[in-house]
Amino acid sequence: MDSNRIFLLAFVLICCSSGVVALVSSSDEVSKTPILLSFPEPLVKVKGYDVPEKKILLVRTEEPVIKETVAEAVQDQEKKIELGDLLPCSCCKKTIRVPKNPYTRHQAAARALPNSFFIRNDSDVKYGKNVNKLVEVKDGRGYRLDRLKHSTALLLPEVRDLLVEMGNDYADALEGTDSEGTVFRVTSLTRTEDQQKKLARRNRNATKRKSTHSYGASFDIAFMDRPNEKDNCSRPTREIQKLLLKYQKAGRILIIPEGGCMHITLIR
Repeated sequence: MDSNRIFLLAFVLICCSSGVVALVSSSDEVSKTPILLSFPEPLVKVKGYDVPEKKILLVRTEEPVIKETVAEAVQDQEKKIELGDLLPCSCCKKTIRVPKNPYTRHQAAARALPNSFFIRNDSDVKYGKNVNKLVEVKDGRGYRLDRLKHSTALLLPEVRDLLVEMGNDYADALEGTDSEGTVFRVTSLTRTEDQQKKLARRNRNATKRKSTHSYGASFDIAFMDRPNEKDNCSRPTREIQKLLLKYQKAGRILIIPEGGCMHITLIR
């Protein structure tokens, strides 16, 4: 009986040992088998799905272009320049060469004009405007008015017409050149006798006698104003000199070149 138990126990031990050996060799065989990884098929091949192909959209990014703005900036600056912003060209005896007519001739010419009368005060100015012996003067083609401190923007009708004509001739002479748009600046027009006396106390060039400005017969040109910096004062100065000589030689005007301006009086 004991021998049978011993035999049975030995048989069980042998069987267990065989199982362990089988398990070890099985695991070795598995480890030697290549391991294959399964990758999922594209969705288009699974269960008949019709999936649109995905495409990567490549956005072409252009490098920012730096615009050449220098020329545009210069043009904008030129557009913003107004007459009088730039240094003016001088119109006086230092820059313009024209013969001087005696002041006595200026006075005689002023008194001889059709609408001429001596303007003593503001009451005479009002009278002259009411009877159209004095007419308003505004900026025009080829010329502009300065800020008048000692005179009024009025002239005899025939003198105003002279100013307009000279302005047009000056503009025509500069048309098509770099100086196109340049205008001459009128710095003095009609003065009352009261204004003339006050000015004479401050300005030694102002006459203490009866001024032709007090007849509405004269105006002063002191500067030429350029609209841009492309041109210097050479052409504007040359053309204003030619203009003054032309009218003077034609017997249209009398001129007194002064230190700060050209004094111009109409001849009848």
